[in-house]
Amino acid sequence: MEINSTTFFNQSDSQAKTHFAKGLAQAISQEKHIREFIKYEALKTFDGDYDVPYSLVKDKLLPNGKTFQQSLAPYFKEVSLKDIEQSLPLLTIFVPTLPEKTFSAELWDTENQVPYIAIRLNDSNDVPIISPEGEEYLLESSLVPSYPVLVVKNCERLVYSSQQGYQFSNGSRVILTTPAGISYKFADDIFDFELQKQKELDALREGTVSTTDSKLVDAYSQYLTADGWQRDFIYYDITPTSPNGQFTFDFSEHIRSFSIVGDALLAYQKMADQSGDPKIKSGKKSSGWTDGYFEIRASVLIQAQNGIGSTIPNSYLVSGRDLFSVTYEVDRRGVWPFRYDYYIVKSVTAKPQSTNMPIVPWDLKNYGASFRVDIEETDVTTIVTESTSETTKFATNFSIEGQVLKKIGLKFGASLERTETNTITRQYTLNSDPLGSVVVNFSDKVIVSASYPVLEAPQTWRYNTREYANDIFSISVEPKRVQ
Repeated sequence: MEINSTTFFNQSDSQAKTHFAKGLAQAISQEKHIREFIKYEALKTFDGDYDVPYSLVKDKLLPNGKTFQQSLAPYFKEVSLKDIEQSLPLLTIFVPTLPEKTFSAELWDTENQVPYIAIRLNDSNDVPIISPEGEEYLLESSLVPSYPVLVVKNCERLVYSSQQGYQFSNGSRVILTTPAGISYKFADDIFDFELQKQKELDALREGTVSTTDSKLVDAYSQYLTADGWQRDFIYYDITPTSPNGQFTFDFSEHIRSFSIVGDALLAYQKMADQSGDPKIKSGKKSSGWTDGYFEIRASVLIQAQNGIGSTIPNSYLVSGRDLFSVTYEVDRRGVWPFRYDYYIVKSVTAKPQSTNMPIVPWDLKNYGASFRVDIEETDVTTIVTESTSETTKFATNFSIEGQVLKKIGLKFGASLERTETNTITRQYTLNSDPLGSVVVNFSDKVIVSASYPVLEAPQTWRYNTREYANDIFSISVEPKRVQ
């Protein structure tokens, strides 16, 4: 059965999760091998997080000789487990990492610890909790539990074939096709843990280079005192004394770093906010512990000379643990015997991240002289498109010399640039948290300054690349050698 009705899915989402959570709470309290199975699957981090997507594991055998689905089924009385499966194609059991090493997939003692069950809702930041004894209560969004808990949620790192935007996802392989014909794949290859492990191995074989590429340094030196564009030298070998050059594909633009600037606590709360309702987002605190690692997505809007505007979507993995350093204060809540310690976020410090997101080899013959980078933190995988009008400048100073197409002159040359307004198709995800946009120009300096760090490396210059920032984030965009 294919779920094509978005309305039906949204209306039944919270109710279906609640039914599943109640049955799961009974099952894990009664059967240790179910707890062991969930921990075992979570530790695989198949999508880079401690997610256990139900559709991908429901037919796996447990030590009792039954499948995971068969083992859970007896605990569902009000609504059948199969009905829940059909309502929630992305149903997932998530094992959170809680503060101060109070609970995680690695630390879970399945012999003695029976977790509570939390429910991640789409229409509220507060978190329904079901205890092993079946009691239900609502946890304030500002509180993080200190006791073992599993989370019932939708997996934001997978997409399924009847989902809106499935055809736009960047996942390169189908990982499961159900008997009903529903196919699953990753929203992006960055979440494909097996693929990423192979890329890491390849990178280790190739080795790493921590120094600034010599071509970028030469471009900085060429135009340190002369008027001109560093990217002219990087892409065309153009210098003040040799103003004509052929395009080289040795380099491609990349986003090389990402960091949160300004008030890190406000940024953390904005990104960790789980609700799909903007009205709730503006008035509530976050309960981001129910979602795991942050997913930061960048979309690059760039215009081509043929009049077609395109979006270059990409995603990369930034975890809450790596993106922020968070300190907590303890708050004891409840009445005995249900009195527990909870954590409240006290302070947040941002930590810069290295990234490696490819954009395009920037040939001014084919692309405009500027592009826009949109950054968002995504909470769901439903991708939608919209068309917008964008204006940009195009270089016209190109000529064929001896059957070789060359850029003629520094900058835009003697001829005037051409300004055009075209329609660009942009992709974004539903219920995402937009963090803002920046514009990158071909004329911008790549390296903006050099310093001589005597203490760190007495014989080495440090080169500082340009940052593009708003009041929330900062990124660096620079040409990277690709061949």
